[in-house]
Amino acid sequence: MDKELRLWAINVDLFRKCFAAPPELAQTLREVTNTVTPAVPKKRVGGLLSVLGPLMRTPLNAPVIRPGIPNNVDAEAMMTSRYIAADRLSACWTLARSWLDHLALAQISLPLPVSQLEELEFDLVRAGVSTQLSIRRLWLHSIDIPLRPIDPMTIGFMDHATVLRLVDEWTNALPEFEEGTVEFATQVLEFAKAYPQYADQASTTGSPPPDLIAWWTAR
Repeated sequence: MDKELRLWAINVDLFRKCFAAPPELAQTLREVTNTVTPAVPKKRVGGLLSVLGPLMRTPLNAPVIRPGIPNNVDAEAMMTSRYIAADRLSACWTLARSWLDHLALAQISLPLPVSQLEELEFDLVRAGVSTQLSIRRLWLHSIDIPLRPIDPMTIGFMDHATVLRLVDEWTNALPEFEEGTVEFATQVLEFAKAYPQYADQASTTGSPPPDLIAWWTAR
């Protein structure tokens, strides 16, 4: 995740709903969680533990608690908007990323060091692109979920209509970009150009068109 930008085509309200999940969505999220959580170790028989008695034994179905690795307890806390302790935030964001990967209509991951971010911002300004459509605007608006961000991540969203505007302005500006930023900008554009198709796909299930959730890790 170092110096990386991740983008998901997903309606932001659907992601917010994960933190007050209705039964059907909660079941889906539990299934996703089970694919990324460690298995419960098999119960060992015999040895000193069996002599010391049940007070010294770990319950058979107890969750495996490891730093940075999500478990089912984390998932239940997230789905009911309960307080997340500081030492579980990293694990919970790992889980949130897995939920996004599963629920999104599409997603892409791109390397983005700070130096390239600044070069791209310069190219956009030089080409006359509105500041409302800068690269940092991808994550400007808060996603408003009860999970606190952790350093060095930044997460936010751009609404569907603004994504369509971005496609138009970035496409017109692309010929003026420097060689070092053209490839990155082109990849973002190819992702964003598919938004009309994503909207059509969402409408088949009666869902609203997708927004763009962006997660940038600066280091």
